[in-house]
Amino acid sequence: MKFTGSLAFLASSLALVSAHSSMMNPLPRGHPLNPNAATKDFACITAPYNGGAGCPVKPFPCGGYQPDTKVTQVYKAGEIIDVKFWNPNFPNALTAADADRDQARHNGGLCEFSLSYDGGVTYTVIATYHRTCPDIFFSWKVKIPENAPTCDKPGKCIFSWSWINALGNREFYQNCADVKIVGKSTKPLPIIDITRVNLPPKFPTIISPTGDSANRGNEKGSGPLQSDVDANMGLKIVGSGKGDSTSPAPTTTASTTTAPTTTQTPSKPTTGKKPKSGKKKKSKNTKKPSSATTSKPDPSNVTPLKPASPSTTTSSNGSSCSQQGQMTCKDSGNDPIFYTCDNGKNVERHCPSSTACHADGTTVLCK
Repeated sequence: MKFTGSLAFLASSLALVSAHSSMMNPLPRGHPLNPNAATKDFACITAPYNGGAGCPVKPFPCGGYQPDTKVTQVYKAGEIIDVKFWNPNFPNALTAADADRDQARHNGGLCEFSLSYDGGVTYTVIATYHRTCPDIFFSWKVKIPENAPTCDKPGKCIFSWSWINALGNREFYQNCADVKIVGKSTKPLPIIDITRVNLPPKFPTIISPTGDSANRGNEKGSGPLQSDVDANMGLKIVGSGKGDSTSPAPTTTASTTTAPTTTQTPSKPTTGKKPKSGKKKKSKNTKKPSSATTSKPDPSNVTPLKPASPSTTTSSNGSSCSQQGQMTCKDSGNDPIFYTCDNGKNVERHCPSSTACHADGTTVLCK
């Protein structure tokens, strides 16, 4: 696609307002270049959710931007997307001279790409880039999981980019692109949550991710780390919806203190008089073990236990739950609605069109 004319116009109105970057492929909600955007935010699309520089604080998720009027960005399970970023201060094709110009990338930080099937309430992180992301001079490969199920509910299917910057003010950034996913799997993806920090009071935890080792600041950086590319391309999202999954290693790892192992040493004999020696008395009541064998129950008389059938749940959107990631159908076999336990609350989700939710232990199937 060619946006030269549009970009030239945007440069004059945006260059002095916000110099940060936003996702350009796929195009997110509210983006000036998105032909299907419900509203086009010319001034603050690249601003952090924390506000500033004339931009208001943005609500989470998706900055409060409304879903696209039409969903045209379609991806298949297993497809690799070359994610690109856009900066209003670079309206023309990039040149070697642009490498030293300011794109306000804050020396990179932590970028996470994720899918949401419920409009941005819960997420499954499918790619992570450390240190060097974002950067408009490079593309960032993201693979849609092979086992990603179909998602065709307008406004519910989201491809998300979230960024925690390395340098500067502690900020939180996110773009949400409305997409359609075409897959064959009947199992929903497990929750692998995005890093929710640097947005008090909603996300009160403050972190400072490690930045680009080249320390290029706001200029062109080192590009994607090959170790990240390899990890993201080889990533397999597994699990039954209980949160047990394989995902890229997080940037920040909470340190856990392991209690030291105490080894008991044998105690020395107490000093003093030696115990008197004597012959052990034989027990008069000692009996030989019986040769009789223990009778086994007759299998024909045992009634097998039937597993509990979680066909229908009393859960509702926002109701309390205890097992993180557990999925339950609203009405197994009859209704497309199911609930995912996320941080103690059930979140309503939907199976693809023309399918119904079927209970399968602690997870569900859409068929």
